[in-house]
Amino acid sequence: MNSFHLSPSLLRQQLGCWLHERWKAEFVLRMPRLARQIGWSWMDLCNRDESLSISTDGETRICDWSDSSQLTLAKVFPSVANRLFKYCQSQHPILLVDRNRLENTQHPDASILIAIGGRTRLPLLHLTLMSLIGQTGVSIEIIVCEIGPRAELEHQLPTGIRYLHVPMDNANGFNKSIALNRAAELATGEVLLVHDGDYVVPADFVRTTLTQIGSADGIRPCRFIFHLDRVTTQRVLEQHRLPEVVGIEKIVQNNPTPMAVKRDAYQRIGGHDEDYFGWGGEDTEFISRLRTSSMIEGGTTFALHLWHPAAPKKASGDRNRSMHDQKMRIPESQRIHRLRRKIHGCHVASSTTGS
Repeated sequence: MNSFHLSPSLLRQQLGCWLHERWKAEFVLRMPRLARQIGWSWMDLCNRDESLSISTDGETRICDWSDSSQLTLAKVFPSVANRLFKYCQSQHPILLVDRNRLENTQHPDASILIAIGGRTRLPLLHLTLMSLIGQTGVSIEIIVCEIGPRAELEHQLPTGIRYLHVPMDNANGFNKSIALNRAAELATGEVLLVHDGDYVVPADFVRTTLTQIGSADGIRPCRFIFHLDRVTTQRVLEQHRLPEVVGIEKIVQNNPTPMAVKRDAYQRIGGHDEDYFGWGGEDTEFISRLRTSSMIEGGTTFALHLWHPAAPKKASGDRNRSMHDQKMRIPESQRIHRLRRKIHGCHVASSTTGS
């Protein structure tokens, strides 16, 4: 006879999660209509030491927490994480459209900016693009900027996607900020959606984001980021569809990306800081400056993060921490002034060279 034994510490952890978090999740997932009648939804799930505020629209939930955090419920009860994702997907379906062409318009509602460094994550980028090509009720342009010694992706993307290459020696490392700034210079949409090349999103993602940003300068549209595990990611890459059983490694809230920013606001605060090489810090620093304008800190949609090995600086724990801490001690107004002067100087130099 097989015996099942839970350690006292795990038992206490599960009991605590039931008392503080899981009961509400079960109520929302099992009785969603009744939950809605009392004003609850999946967006109201958070950790016991966190609190939520509701935006003036009565719908958007904002987690009052300074940094990103993992949902304890998903760590303690992985099966609930799977059920939560399936529920969210039923409300906001993901469409992976395997099409080799993006239909463009001269006046897109939004410009989606993606930075990438070579072919290593090309399969993940393809899945991301499939979900973006599957967007409904909105016109978009997608701009992919590749940073690296060679233009490896120029002929690897669907027709209609705007591509540019920024030459950079591998010794310098990947610079997401440079790629995003160059892509933003090409963008024609009023709203810039800063997107990662490993985020699969629902078909109404861009449309919902544009509705919620309204007159604000920026928004973090995702309430949750669901991180797929390695096995499920590999299956999706092979089959180009989500399996019935989805393995969720973790659920993250308050993530800096994706984010949507009005194009004039992006320029006004100086774009992304190009001092950041490798992984970490650039999005958090950017958001700190964006907060000097009008920013909505949360949204009502979600994204699916595809598994991949951690970036070197993330794996080592570096994350540009020392430089980032120094920058964050400088007032936002001073950082904006420095970056705007830098941009102006580059434009002047470019004009002089061209004349």
